[in-house]
Amino acid sequence: MTGFEIRDAAGELVAIHERIDGPDGKRFVWRQPDRTPGLGGLPIVDLPLYGVQHLNGKATVVLTEGEKAADALITAGVPAVASVTGAAATPGRAALADLTGRDVVLWPDADEVGEAHMARIAAGLVGIAASVRMISWPDAPAHGDAADYAGDPWDLIDTARRVGPDLPDAPTYRTLAEIDDAAPAPLILGMLEPTGPTLAYAAPGVGKGTTGSWIIRECQALGMRPAVYDAETRPREWSRRCAGLGVDRSRVPYITPADLGPKYAGRPLWESAPVLGSILQSAGADLLLVDSILPACSVGEDRLRSDAQTPFLFVSALEALGIPSLSFGHTPKGSPEGDPFGSFAWIAAMRLTWIGARAEGDGHRVRWRPRKRNERGHVPGILLAFDYDADGRLCGVTREDDEESTRDRLLAALVGGPRSAGDLADELLEDDDEPPTPDRRERTLERLKKALQRMRREGWVLKDGTTRNVVWRLAERPR
Repeated sequence: MTGFEIRDAAGELVAIHERIDGPDGKRFVWRQPDRTPGLGGLPIVDLPLYGVQHLNGKATVVLTEGEKAADALITAGVPAVASVTGAAATPGRAALADLTGRDVVLWPDADEVGEAHMARIAAGLVGIAASVRMISWPDAPAHGDAADYAGDPWDLIDTARRVGPDLPDAPTYRTLAEIDDAAPAPLILGMLEPTGPTLAYAAPGVGKGTTGSWIIRECQALGMRPAVYDAETRPREWSRRCAGLGVDRSRVPYITPADLGPKYAGRPLWESAPVLGSILQSAGADLLLVDSILPACSVGEDRLRSDAQTPFLFVSALEALGIPSLSFGHTPKGSPEGDPFGSFAWIAAMRLTWIGARAEGDGHRVRWRPRKRNERGHVPGILLAFDYDADGRLCGVTREDDEESTRDRLLAALVGGPRSAGDLADELLEDDDEPPTPDRRERTLERLKKALQRMRREGWVLKDGTTRNVVWRLAERPR
């Protein structure tokens, strides 16, 4: 008996497929993760593809019929997955969605049923895979599969023919002269892309939700109808903050994963986006706030860090909605100046990205500065100061343009010569004309240390001295 573990893309065990070989042939038994017989009502077409948790960023993947054939290819060094439905059924689009954007090569069993099975999968991959190709193995034994192939699998993979509808007769292209070079439309509130997704990320507790409530208020004042997709399901927090700011809450559609229905609740955004889009259209929403990326993706933080495809799947789903959006994300634990979830792919996928940090000074102040601007050139940072009433309810927001970034302030300070991080923190606190309390100095010092390390990686500054006596100085940069 052989047991094949069926795991989702995040590595979570979904089912166990047991193959039992006997004198009368083979038979298969399904078990749940706790080894209870059956699938517990889960449709077989919704099961993940076998081996999908190992794909990571692989651009080309071979899809076989059955786990044994996939294992043979994996042993030979070929990225491979397998359908687990049997040849009579076909994996659903939820299962095939894990192949989004990849070059998928189908390796059918050498019989009519196997070829029909792969033909149906090819049709299901339309709009999901970047391309679909089919293996041709004329000398295959009857009912043979990839496990029976004795040669180098890449010999067949490299010569697989492309299949699918509407293939062009010849490559098509344009020249840049045929493409509009008009300037992009102005940012909404100086912060949001008007035609696509924007990312705002910060460490926990900085003020992403309060910033979102301010954006809702300001966008309502512009005549817009913002909606919230609260994947974290914290309705009272959103209602309380918006009420304190005087938002017309009757004009803010509020959606949680449960509102998407039992079939799509808990599914990644790129699978549930059509249902979410239908709700947004029905509500007349023209701006979406997603709080936040991790629960909206429903794939686990490990995949957010390791699978470079996930950010692009997420962004593609948002772009398909056809309205501007702002998604909130998190920096890695202990790294308030780091990349979202520790992966630069999230910044690369978004059109415009902001990083937030607690600003110096008393009270709740958040400094948002652009991390990625694409074609927009200079975009000023934003400083938000939040006010709270006696009950702790958000009741006011003051916004200022924050032209001088932390980097600029540090560079200006280092013009006078090398400084320790402590000296730099004291100088910046003196410039703010506020009492340099121990708590403020500790927060400022931690933020500056992170900024200096990032500036060192970017070539702006150098670090000298011993572990106990570190000083920072300007690096010589080419003119």
